[in-house]
Amino acid sequence: MRTLIALAALATSATLFAGSATDAFAQGPAYRLVPVAASTAPNSFVARETLWKCAGDACVATKATSRPEVVCAAAVREVGKVSAFTANGQDFTAEQLEKCNAKAR
Repeated sequence: MRTLIALAALATSATLFAGSATDAFAQGPAYRLVPVAASTAPNSFVARETLWKCAGDACVATKATSRPEVVCAAAVREVGKVSAFTANGQDFTAEQLEKCNAKAR
């Protein structure tokens, strides 16, 4: 009986966790970048704690815990300079992009 209760609790926890993870991805990307050399961008990469997925000429990521400037700097270390970076629907200014690209590999 205890085993059955433990399995039920585990199944409930897994279901709740899967639902919250799905909701986070369903809300859409919090970050978007366009690498200058899009053809060399990997299909996916992790920069700091942020998982990026790339397709076509852009890469997207869900919400990260760091400030957008830190997220951008970590990303350009992996993919090189970017021509555009958007955080939570706000495009980086030319000055912000310049500072971010200064951290590129």
